[in-house]
Amino acid sequence: MNLIRRTTILLIAAALATLASPAVGQPERGIQLGQKIVPRQVKVLEGQDITLPAEEGMTVLLFWSTWSPRSSSAIEIWQRYAQRYQDYGVTVMSVNADNQHMDEADIRRIRDYIAEYKVTLPVILDSGLEMFNEIGVIVLPTTLFFTPDGTLDYKYPGLPSSAELDIKKDLEARLGIAPEPETGKEAPGGELAYQPKNNALLFYNMGKMYQEKGSPEKAKAKHIESLQRDREYRDPLRALEGIFFADGKTPETVERLKTLLTASGLEEVITEISEGEDAPGQEGKTTEPVTMPTDAARTGQDNSPAATPDDENLSPMERMRLLMEGSK
Repeated sequence: MNLIRRTTILLIAAALATLASPAVGQPERGIQLGQKIVPRQVKVLEGQDITLPAEEGMTVLLFWSTWSPRSSSAIEIWQRYAQRYQDYGVTVMSVNADNQHMDEADIRRIRDYIAEYKVTLPVILDSGLEMFNEIGVIVLPTTLFFTPDGTLDYKYPGLPSSAELDIKKDLEARLGIAPEPETGKEAPGGELAYQPKNNALLFYNMGKMYQEKGSPEKAKAKHIESLQRDREYRDPLRALEGIFFADGKTPETVERLKTLLTASGLEEVITEISEGEDAPGQEGKTTEPVTMPTDAARTGQDNSPAATPDDENLSPMERMRLLMEGSK
């Protein structure tokens, strides 16, 4: 290795380490990987009590809502996986997080949704969004893995096109199941997965990481840059929808997303915003403020700590992993 190349590598490594050094004492929303929730008894929609997490094996917790465009797909995935991995000790539960306060109309809407999408998973109603905020969920849907003692072992916010394969691989790794030989990257449904261009995947992954860390404004900036690098890549747009519509898809939240896309020179992407009705039951409704990044998305303010150099919350290993993924 010549001297110039070696010096360049050392400078890059030093820069990554500097960018990744977090400010001392910065809080992070909710519990982090490796931390625990207190095991508890929760009541499902049909009235019976269940233990969360399950006393044995891996517990999968899926947070979803009736107004989240991707929740039905996440439910469909986990209903298949609940059967496929039940002999490995996997218990799948779902948590509905429609509103902070739910009235009878909300409950009827949730029951109608369950009937329409043939939901067979246990459905827990998150009263007051207590679990949502305790755990630190950022977008819906979100998938979480818990060990029997309540340790958070895995967090996957959102549902990009690669989610089903990503989650399957990560779950099987934790269960000690040998991975199947790869015959080519396929998206759910069997079609070839889209391969992002111009390092768009790198910036999308950075956006996902900021969502997980509770910094929605930084996440939005990364997803916008991902779209600017590859305007045919739809995962960052879906992630932006998850942030803007996390508390309901309304004309106001759609207009805010359109305004951001227009200001970013992405007018042609506006036509790709997911179609669908506004969130049922949201019209004219107000709720008490909840400590959640989606409130920041609605007000234009960032709940994250005061800004320091960009990407300061990423460890050197995280940044290196993202760089490697983005270069594939």
